[in-house]
Amino acid sequence: MSSEQEPRLTEPLQASYLIREGQPVKISCRFDASPQIDIEWLKEGNPIDFEALGISRDFKVVKEVDYTALLIKEAFPEDTGSYTVVIRNALGEARSFTQLSVEEFFCRTPESEMSETLCKPTIVQPLRDTNINEGEKLKLHAALNGHPEPEIIWYRNNIPLKNSRDLTLTFDGQLCKLIKDRCEKENDAGIYRITAVNSMGQAESTCQVSIQSNGINMFRARAQSNRSLPMFIQALQDATVHEGEKLLFQVRADGQPKPQIVWYKDNQPLKNAFDRKIRTENDVYILEIPRLSMNDTGVYQVKAINAEGESKCSARVNVLPVNIVPEPMIIEPTGYSPEFLQFFNDQKASIGSTIKFEARVTGTQPLNVNWLLNGSPINRLGNNKRYQQNNFKDTYTLTIGNVRYEDIGKYTLQAENNWGKATCTAELFIPPTVSVFGSPSTSTSRVKMRAVTHRTATSGNADINRGRRFFNNRHIIMECHVLSCRRPYLLFCVSLRWWWLLK
Repeated sequence: MSSEQEPRLTEPLQASYLIREGQPVKISCRFDASPQIDIEWLKEGNPIDFEALGISRDFKVVKEVDYTALLIKEAFPEDTGSYTVVIRNALGEARSFTQLSVEEFFCRTPESEMSETLCKPTIVQPLRDTNINEGEKLKLHAALNGHPEPEIIWYRNNIPLKNSRDLTLTFDGQLCKLIKDRCEKENDAGIYRITAVNSMGQAESTCQVSIQSNGINMFRARAQSNRSLPMFIQALQDATVHEGEKLLFQVRADGQPKPQIVWYKDNQPLKNAFDRKIRTENDVYILEIPRLSMNDTGVYQVKAINAEGESKCSARVNVLPVNIVPEPMIIEPTGYSPEFLQFFNDQKASIGSTIKFEARVTGTQPLNVNWLLNGSPINRLGNNKRYQQNNFKDTYTLTIGNVRYEDIGKYTLQAENNWGKATCTAELFIPPTVSVFGSPSTSTSRVKMRAVTHRTATSGNADINRGRRFFNNRHIIMECHVLSCRRPYLLFCVSLRWWWLLK
């Protein structure tokens, strides 16, 4: 069919069937449909469930490109009823109905109806290879036996053939004939196949039809020297796939004359169907099964046939069941962020002394704990040998020995894990050194002070400046001698912290 169309019945089901108990019955019809179709058989309006009937081995459904049949090997009275065939595709559907009546064995139906022996079709005289010239008439015939009378289907290169103006197909119960007028090489040459089907089984016969062009006879001798057996350039390879996946076999074959390709599965010829596609693209021969099932496991074979002989190659296909793997459960970890149970406080120290900062912190492990000085990790300081870091259970200790002026600053203990971060910060400072002379009652008592921070002198020397402040019957003298080339500007600053320390 060259264009897409909804299903159309060309030979609907027979209106009714009357058979005796124990006899076989074949209910069949023919149709046209494109693209691929889906065929369903109903009894009393419901899909036939063969397993539920318990007699699935006696029922068989035949599905071809343009033909379908319901075969009942041995009918019983309970099989009586209305049967429907539904043919669907994406464009629509077609239905055909029939009434089946099965009489009990002891009935009034004439016994002559059961006189013949049941048998599946048998090819008595098979088809034969034929060579004709272009424009001549093609005649093919085969003889067969079978009861009940089989249904006959002709194919050319796996495409069903039908009666037309220049093609005649006949069957008289034993002899099958095909007559084609004015043959053309391009449209009529190929592999012809006849299939005979009845309720007992089926039989097939194939032949090669070669048609030579009008001008080929003068070159026959030279052409004979170029003839060769078919040979596969690209062969099949074994495949292991999962159920539901697509199977795609591609082969390339060479030979003179050009070979015809036939596909097989487990030694049974394959034909185009709604779940199987056989096609040719340029010189590539393709077998495609869009969605595999477990029944597709087996040995696949392809034959290349021409007048010189045949060549074949095969491959095994293993279809594995789909394993349903449950999605892994995602368990969110539980925990809590760091928390200080004990803090440390600001400390003052004298030069050369030893001080200690200590804190207790808890939190879900792993817990990353670091000591920082003025925001920088102590471990990265250039001179950190005087800093000792200890940890026992949830207690973290930082000990500083031989305290110096450069130790002044803010000390931080930082604890961090996947749930958060916590810090504790305190300051270390060194107070000024104070020397007191005289008694409180002496008005000339002096206090000399020394700066506790770094001093920077440009091109001069400096010591303590002079100044006075009275408190508690004392006065403080701060002296500073400055030597400089130019007269310097002097700025006196009094720290509130010093004021507190002098108290």
